[in-house]
Amino acid sequence: MKILYFTGTGNCLSVAKRFDAERLSVPQMIKNNIYQIEDDVVGIIYPVYAISIPDIIREYLSKCKIKANYVFVIATYGFTDCGSLHEMKKLLEANGNKADYYNSLLMVDNYLPFFDIETQLAKLKEKNIENNLNKIVEEVNAKIKKDENCGWFNNLASSIGYRVVKQIEKHTPKMFYVNDKCISCGICKKICPKSNITQEYKDKPTFGKNCESCLACIHNCPQNAIQIKTQRSAKRFRNENVSLNEIIESNKID
Repeated sequence: MKILYFTGTGNCLSVAKRFDAERLSVPQMIKNNIYQIEDDVVGIIYPVYAISIPDIIREYLSKCKIKANYVFVIATYGFTDCGSLHEMKKLLEANGNKADYYNSLLMVDNYLPFFDIETQLAKLKEKNIENNLNKIVEEVNAKIKKDENCGWFNNLASSIGYRVVKQIEKHTPKMFYVNDKCISCGICKKICPKSNITQEYKDKPTFGKNCESCLACIHNCPQNAIQIKTQRSAKRFRNENVSLNEIIESNKID
């Protein structure tokens, strides 16, 4: 089994680690120009961004050819998965790929402009993550077939919502700022999956225009020095089952 995944704060990697599989980070696949994936079972695990699919996943799957007897897709989300699974199905089929199993998993939402992390963590019990994940793992291991069933309204919302949010995100770099807690450790630069952060020796990081809005830099800053102007929470989040080094190794492409 091989699993393609993308993670900013560890949720998708945490899910991927629950399978007996070779884990393949999408940023690393792009870096190494690997676009042929073959195995008996192949999984795709991605976070829902802008009620749709992250650009880095779109970029990769638009070129990737998957050869497998069974393909599964798992979307992690914190508020709504909306029509993202339908968007994924269209993305796969447009490049001659297909999946046999689609499902989504409610987890902690870490998008600071919209959500307070303390509130999200307080809802962990009601999210029932462990039981829901166990069921998904059992179904995948049994090679159950399950189609996406998003519905026309959610499909339309994801299609429109993605385009709207992409326009808003053009201004995202202007929303970041770094306070005096910064020690120029370079972790933010290493953890950025798009090489969107530059940093000279002992200088504060600067942010370019190629932001994925994964907020990996903010949540994984050891000094809590990186801020975003519209944030609703001072608390940061990284999945407890994933280390900082694991996310760096997944995303570092320089």
